[in-house]
Amino acid sequence: MRQVFLDQGVVTLKEVCEPVLDDHLVMVQVHYSCISPGTENATIAGSTKKNMLLSNIPFKVAKVLQSIATHGIQGTKALIRERLQGNLQALGYSCSGKVIAVGKKITKFRSGDYVACAGAGLANHADIVCVPENLVAAVSDPDLLQQASYTTLGAIALQGVRRAQPQLGDYVAVVGLGLLGQITVQLLKNAGCVVIGVDLVQERLELAQKFGADYIFNSADQTIGLEIAALTGHYGVDCTLLTAATSSNELVQQAMEITRKKGKVVVVGDVGLGLERAPLYEKEIDFLISCSYGPGRYDANYEKQGIDYPYAYVRWTENRNMQAFVSLLATKKITMEPLINAVLPVQEAINGYELLREKKAIGVVIDFVSSASQIEKEAVVNEQLSVPTEMQEIKFIPAVKDTLRVGVIGAGGFAKIKLLPFIARMKNVKINAVVEPNVAASMNISNLYQAQGSFNHENYLFEQDLVDAVVIASPHKFHCEQAMQALERGKAVFLEKPMVTDFEQLERMYDFLKKHQQIPFCVDYNRSFAPFMQKIKKAITQRRSPLVVHYRMNAGFIPKDHWVQTEVGAGRIIGEACHIFDLFCYLTNSFPVAVSVESIKPSTDDLFPTDNFSAQFSFADGSVCTLLYTALGHAQLGKERMELYFDSKAIVMDDFKTLTGYGLSRSFDQKTNNPDKGHEFLLGQFFAQLKKETFTPPIDIERLYKVAHITLVVDQLACAGGGNKEFTI
Repeated sequence: MRQVFLDQGVVTLKEVCEPVLDDHLVMVQVHYSCISPGTENATIAGSTKKNMLLSNIPFKVAKVLQSIATHGIQGTKALIRERLQGNLQALGYSCSGKVIAVGKKITKFRSGDYVACAGAGLANHADIVCVPENLVAAVSDPDLLQQASYTTLGAIALQGVRRAQPQLGDYVAVVGLGLLGQITVQLLKNAGCVVIGVDLVQERLELAQKFGADYIFNSADQTIGLEIAALTGHYGVDCTLLTAATSSNELVQQAMEITRKKGKVVVVGDVGLGLERAPLYEKEIDFLISCSYGPGRYDANYEKQGIDYPYAYVRWTENRNMQAFVSLLATKKITMEPLINAVLPVQEAINGYELLREKKAIGVVIDFVSSASQIEKEAVVNEQLSVPTEMQEIKFIPAVKDTLRVGVIGAGGFAKIKLLPFIARMKNVKINAVVEPNVAASMNISNLYQAQGSFNHENYLFEQDLVDAVVIASPHKFHCEQAMQALERGKAVFLEKPMVTDFEQLERMYDFLKKHQQIPFCVDYNRSFAPFMQKIKKAITQRRSPLVVHYRMNAGFIPKDHWVQTEVGAGRIIGEACHIFDLFCYLTNSFPVAVSVESIKPSTDDLFPTDNFSAQFSFADGSVCTLLYTALGHAQLGKERMELYFDSKAIVMDDFKTLTGYGLSRSFDQKTNNPDKGHEFLLGQFFAQLKKETFTPPIDIERLYKVAHITLVVDQLACAGGGNKEFTI
């Protein structure tokens, strides 16, 4: 399909994969998409390398230093390189069209409905979009679709007016009469206000007057304050709405001057906020910010999961604002027709941006229908590709070619900082395909590593012969299904932890691996491959006593709305503590026979028992290993520390930076400025094995199963507030 992007500061049209439908999405064939003159032109202006490098230098330096402290020099270099070279951005956030498919959990829409859609990164300038239900509003009349493509901006204007709470007869100034300001003028007239339009451009002032503005003033006029004072009986306006787009602080100061004592100033547009205290204090003005389309914006539960706010308590959500705007269009109480200066086929989209940049138009719509070769599309659904029931023996063919072709599924932060740079440095290994739901991100990473393919779903990857091995670093919930899909197609799989997120997945994966033991598969339990841990293992090989191990992980706080804490992330025991459980098995060369878990019992809902717990394992060889995991500590303490005791000796490993032995030779001690947790070594070992006739897994199947099983048990016990569990060997 066709989609409009910003590529290194240039607006371009590209052919990309169609979006994939999941349970919570509505798939829409786009008819019209509006170009936002403020937001999109600002994005274009700020996208050049010169602007990225030279703007706000002190802030950027501070960010780089913070990144080095968190991710190390190599990880920071990878992020900077990706930021500078991978600068492809999807454009558009307001469109309209016809529903062609809906997800399983969608109840309000069905195929054939006409709708308006909202959301940056969702309602793109593209032939087909997939948008969550709460960012879709029904359009009863298809003849309104062109105007309804402005529904997102209409909702933004509506939310600004709602924040102002104007009363009948109020004097309200609208400063900035671009697209957002013109819509706001119409809304205020419908609310029974006396509307004062303020702008620098005479044509916009005259247009606002046609929409019903009672008075208009040029903001460059030095007497504007006096004239508005005289107009309002020398009180000032009851409210001023700032709908302009400027970095200047002058507009907000002007708003303070023309607003009455105890009045309101509402910021709707993107303006400079260098406020002077005196007018705010002396007039006791209420200074308000209007957040985008309304309540629900930036709330993942509302937008992505479709969980609505109760009507009685939140009357106007972002979706209800969208519905209200469409209703106002349908009843002709507002109109967008005089604001649409150009309707261009998608091939000429770049001309639309030029018209807006040169201020030759106030509203430009992209027309996808007139040039579409195929209107009705078949939905690509987010389900596993069909596999024959009577499946033949799955066989991986060793990679005897000079170069091993690797596909990466999931190019989030960890992949960008760790996995991708590691793979790129390896000899005879090439990143040949990238899968990431965000198509712009997928294309950015593909371009960065010169990959042959970029996709937004793994189904597209598996349809082509592009890779020999797959590295999976997607959100945790999808690991098991994606890994099994790849394995069933004879692909080698390196799976970022965790292997599974529930017991049902565990049994399916274990049964599969037992039946196909030669298939190349590895989970990224990297701690046991760290140089420090390899050195410790060598030192304890001849031990006579069991081990006593205490491992402390000062993990840092993650808020409850972070994806790791949701069903997709499955929590931090399943997502991170599993590393340490595997390490215990490696060091003891044994498996647990029992575990005892204690977790905190917080009085507030911002702290999780799965973030703050202690788990003590008894191992079959008599060893006792304890993990103390907490999100309550301070970052300066360091993240990981291990104390290990055996044979009247002790070893302390501090954050993979220092290793100290007590009762061991001096040569054992080690310090490093480049902590190594074993990621690169494990990846290298995995890829090296793929070249051999017989694959020897870096971590055997039984250990993978045991670690996953005890991880799920500890998670259950921690969620229950603590408890004990015995295991059979």
